[in-house]
Amino acid sequence: MNDLQHIIDDVIAIAKGKPVWLAYSGGIDSHVLLHLLATSGRSELKNLHAIHINHGLHADSNQWSQHCSEVATGLNLAFTNINVVVDKIATLGMEAAARQARYHAIQATVSEGDVILTAQHQHDQAETLLLQLLRGAGPKGLAGMAKITQLGNAQLVRPFLTVSQTDIVAYARRHDLKWIDDPSNVETRWARNYIRHDLWPNIEQRWPAAAKTLSRSAQHCAEASQLLDELAQLDIEALVDVTHSLSISQLVKLNAARQRNVLRYFISLHTSSLPSTVCLEQIVTEVCHAREDANPLVQWADIEARRYQNRLYIGSRVNKHDPKQVVTLADSTPIKLDDDRCLVWQQAVGQGLSKAIIESGLTVKFRQGGERIKLSESYHSSLKHLFQQWAVPPWLRDSVPLIYREHELIAVVGYGLAEAYTVAKGEQGYFPVIEITQ
Repeated sequence: MNDLQHIIDDVIAIAKGKPVWLAYSGGIDSHVLLHLLATSGRSELKNLHAIHINHGLHADSNQWSQHCSEVATGLNLAFTNINVVVDKIATLGMEAAARQARYHAIQATVSEGDVILTAQHQHDQAETLLLQLLRGAGPKGLAGMAKITQLGNAQLVRPFLTVSQTDIVAYARRHDLKWIDDPSNVETRWARNYIRHDLWPNIEQRWPAAAKTLSRSAQHCAEASQLLDELAQLDIEALVDVTHSLSISQLVKLNAARQRNVLRYFISLHTSSLPSTVCLEQIVTEVCHAREDANPLVQWADIEARRYQNRLYIGSRVNKHDPKQVVTLADSTPIKLDDDRCLVWQQAVGQGLSKAIIESGLTVKFRQGGERIKLSESYHSSLKHLFQQWAVPPWLRDSVPLIYREHELIAVVGYGLAEAYTVAKGEQGYFPVIEITQ
């Protein structure tokens, strides 16, 4: 039986005195990690907190929350319980939907720079690799779970990834710990539980060190994935410009494997929803190789890929909005639009609108056709031509908010202001921009 004391030093070295939040489910794994750290007597862990997420998916969920509270109190630890609603089960599956709800709740609770601990261990890592292998994943997926990663502005750490389940159980029994056994963990209709209960015993009987060796394979895949990312970083320098889109003419010069690699990397920078192999191939064949006058579209999850002026755009689907919506502005307070966007004002010297103009009574509308605006150093220009000059993709143009003073267009939010209403050099102004509020 291995000693787990090195885990304490490991966590302290990573946390560096920052607040530490341990995601405590009440199960044996997180209970052992909680007990190990709480009873260490180390002053560096004085800011250790236990946080429990009540998913409300079981009749005993509230009892489990109470159990976790009592354990944390018995260990003289601060305890936070959060009740969440698990949705998107139909699209994500129970396990993924619960994980998403759990991580969103934790992320909303902790502060920037805090450290979050979870208790996935060596066997969990091996199961993850098997699941990803059966899904046809590449090196990034086969790398399994990283020991240290980011969760929003916090750091997510898995200190038990090299610890065997046998050692965890031995610790729990030695210290007479009482933990929760979630009955859903034995339901083999879930893929992970099927591997754990039906496949894994046979694998381990034939290969006793399977968990250790599969975890080692995950580490090898992580290294390979890192090298592929470094190659993608080199390739992407010649592809991306200020529009945060990719040059199609440069992309298609790469061989097929490097095209797929750079696309996966670019997409991962903008979203966690990666496309399938089929979808990735469609991006190349149906979007990149489409006719110049075509308007191709490939969608997956809530992401879409399009092309415009020899550029490949990949991002969130355009939110639906009411083109007839009119919003009155009374001051520089942020204004919520009828989608997931908010109009906010950024202060700038020599740029933007004056506070007096904003408070004079402005309205926000959307494109109807035929709009014109006189920008600095230009004659009156049609909004249509300006959007072309600014290389604004056609599918985004109708959702760009327009600010009017009475019947005069004075600002295209995020792009330009009418010359007559821009503050003078050296004066304080306010520039309207859009933020996503999801």
